[in-house]
Amino acid sequence: MKLIKRTKLAAAIGTAALAGALCAPANAAIVLGGDNGWEVSYGGFINLFYTQSDFDFYAGGSEDSSHLNEGLLPAFHTLTAKSPEIGGLKGTAQITFAPDSSGAKNKRLNKGGAEIDMREVFFNVSGDFGTISAGRTLSLFQRQAILKDMTLFGMGALAGPDGGGTGLGRIGFGYVYPDFRTRFTYKTPDINGFNLELGIFDPQEGASASETDTPQFQAEANYTHGFEGGSFSAWFGLLWQEQEITASPAGGTGDIESFGWNIGADLKFGGFNVVGSYYDGEALGALLFALGGGDAWACSATNCDEADNDGGYIQGSYTFNGKTKVGISWGFSAQDDNAAGAPDVDGELWTVGVYHDVNSWLKVVAEYNEHKSDFLGNEAESFSVGAFILW
Repeated sequence: MKLIKRTKLAAAIGTAALAGALCAPANAAIVLGGDNGWEVSYGGFINLFYTQSDFDFYAGGSEDSSHLNEGLLPAFHTLTAKSPEIGGLKGTAQITFAPDSSGAKNKRLNKGGAEIDMREVFFNVSGDFGTISAGRTLSLFQRQAILKDMTLFGMGALAGPDGGGTGLGRIGFGYVYPDFRTRFTYKTPDINGFNLELGIFDPQEGASASETDTPQFQAEANYTHGFEGGSFSAWFGLLWQEQEITASPAGGTGDIESFGWNIGADLKFGGFNVVGSYYDGEALGALLFALGGGDAWACSATNCDEADNDGGYIQGSYTFNGKTKVGISWGFSAQDDNAAGAPDVDGELWTVGVYHDVNSWLKVVAEYNEHKSDFLGNEAESFSVGAFILW
């Protein structure tokens, strides 16, 4: 048995794409090797936060809350197998599951429902031609936005004062959640810092009866350039899907086209880091892509119509001595009305956070978040403190 260095996100989520997207202090994963050249590693983390919040509800009333739950990330446990190189090909297989340690306040000791989320089951085959990947892992569209978000290792916004599970981070306050989806993708080799990844994804359908006779398509282009004392990276992503609504509560039928694009940049110089991200499109949903009728799209008695979506965030931080990051960020998400005449919904979130690496396996976090959300129907101030143990 030996230890190898991996990024914290690689140890937790595991894919090379995710690891390369987030600069984090090195962490060790447990690795077993065999005489035949195969290598199996196990890594992950567990976290928990204490949050004190003050909610005001648009329907009336307010609530102060003291609660214990995960941050934006639940616990991650990742098993990865890597093949020896044979005939110019290398293989990687990975399984990642994500259990929760917290439940809603009213569930007492019995959480109820699914307690383990199987987030990743995929394999890669790579060579001089690039990488072919098959299975379930984080989607391409809006992937960089969530991975660059400093609340990834924090809490971010809260859906409510008493619920279980994770915080929202900036989901609905700067980006649409990319989610973990089943797909086939092809990624080009790195060409002077540039690479392109293209994929077909299992299409998603809304609450109304519908048909999807074509896959969902996503793509992401990335460029990275290093210079003395820092680095610059930029990305551009696309999503497209079409579904035919065959029946709806209002009686209308028609085709719904979901389309989105996002762009962003990440600049590091010395201890300073600035990140900006923006997305635009239609029928994307306020929080989660294609959440369903009445949100991402809706049908009247005569036709169906997509809602318009856009949003983004700007983030600045400084890291002291390579261990303590202090950052501030602001972001928004907006959705215009659709065929059902639903009102416009907006979400806005301010975050101030401190993220400190005590050592290679212990991270402590403190965050202040203030959000307003038409979609959630509330506004809130919250203060969270928590910790991660990583292996």
